[in-house]
Amino acid sequence: MNDNNLNTNENVAENAALVGHCAEVKSQPQSLTEQTPVAPTVITPGPVVVKVPVVLAETNITIPVEATIKLDKEALEIKRIRKNVYLNQSRLIPFSQDGQFGTGLLFISGFIRKNIEYATKTCSKYGSPNICGEIRHCTVEVPFNFTTRITFIRQPLFTPNFGPSELEFFNDKNKSCDACADPVIGRNVCDQSFFNVEFFNEKPFTELVRADIAEIDIHTDPYKNCKVPTEQLFTKLTEKIVVNLTLKVLQNQQVRVTALA
Repeated sequence: MNDNNLNTNENVAENAALVGHCAEVKSQPQSLTEQTPVAPTVITPGPVVVKVPVVLAETNITIPVEATIKLDKEALEIKRIRKNVYLNQSRLIPFSQDGQFGTGLLFISGFIRKNIEYATKTCSKYGSPNICGEIRHCTVEVPFNFTTRITFIRQPLFTPNFGPSELEFFNDKNKSCDACADPVIGRNVCDQSFFNVEFFNEKPFTELVRADIAEIDIHTDPYKNCKVPTEQLFTKLTEKIVVNLTLKVLQNQQVRVTALA
């Protein structure tokens, strides 16, 4: 076998190996399935009471946050930061102690989930501005919390609980050991009766309507390259963030509506 045949076989094997490592896409057309409309079963027309979430308040809050993030590798440049806001606690005190009627205090805590994509430096030629590297990512959570006063559009509905009631019974047959003494008249020490009532109220809850995030990232203690002053490496960055949240405070309440035919 000559050298040309050997080279041809090697090329075929190499191409086959490359093809085996490439991505594959398989597509299959889908048929359209017909559907039949179904008329919903509804209540008869007339007055009806429903239990639905009622908006107690809607508010817009601006929260300043500062965070320091340390990356696991030296970064050359931040490529992209994807941000999502989550709330993990929401508590409402539905009354104010300072006499401001129709207001309450809202306690909120949450975090900003940040996925940071950044470029790293793996190789460079001395004295040359050309740099090669990899794209890495790091996911962190930046916590925040705040307390704010809200003004109710509609007052929350609560029924307070009262202490237990106690009944005492009369008794005129309590006698001492002295046979000649008069009977003791008063409370029956053998019987007691209690009455207790508990009301279970609907707990107000919060919905996150909108979140706007503006930030500035400051590289902390960068490693400067005197040969290429336009490039620098860093592992730590300080973020100054302004989070603007739009929140709804709701409570399930019973509402009377009229069902139409």
